[in-house]
Amino acid sequence: MGVDNLIAVVMAGGKATRFKTKVEKALLEVGHKTLLQRSLETLSLKEVTKVLVATSPHTPHTAEKAAQLGVEVIETPGEGYHEDVVHLLKTYPQLLTLNVDVPFVTRAHVALLLKAFDGRSLAGVISASKVQGAPRENSLAMNDGGDEFAWVGLNIATPNPDTATFELDDPLLAVNINDEADLAAANALAIDRGL
Repeated sequence: MGVDNLIAVVMAGGKATRFKTKVEKALLEVGHKTLLQRSLETLSLKEVTKVLVATSPHTPHTAEKAAQLGVEVIETPGEGYHEDVVHLLKTYPQLLTLNVDVPFVTRAHVALLLKAFDGRSLAGVISASKVQGAPRENSLAMNDGGDEFAWVGLNIATPNPDTATFELDDPLLAVNINDEADLAAANALAIDRGL
């Protein structure tokens, strides 16, 4: 099933509570590009009708930067990813969402997710066995077969509560910027691999 009139949203309203200093994640740089720039580039696909940046009261500078870049900003309550997506679905019937803190999601990954979409909400995942280091507990879940996986931060959200998972194969998708150590590791990878 194809996706018509697709609205893509960069989810950039989080508090970034694991950082020692007050920071807006979207404005951090990985490989000389802000996480916001990386996300916007990833979502600029021919299938996408419009790209929005979802901010919150926690991320006013991100809202300013997105507006400077000419990208429409929509404010969410900033109560958490799930709550913010539910808020957005009141306005849009389906959304392609990308968390701003996953720097190595590419257009090719998005294309694979779109191809797998069958009308249900769809969450991109990666096998926990491919995650380097110890993944955070809240990023792990288990599929019906009992295999553990990690959320990738790339989803198609619909009002349909039945959510399917789509397994992606690239270990770089497990890189998630939650604190200073994650940021340093992501920058090292970006330099080493020219990303």
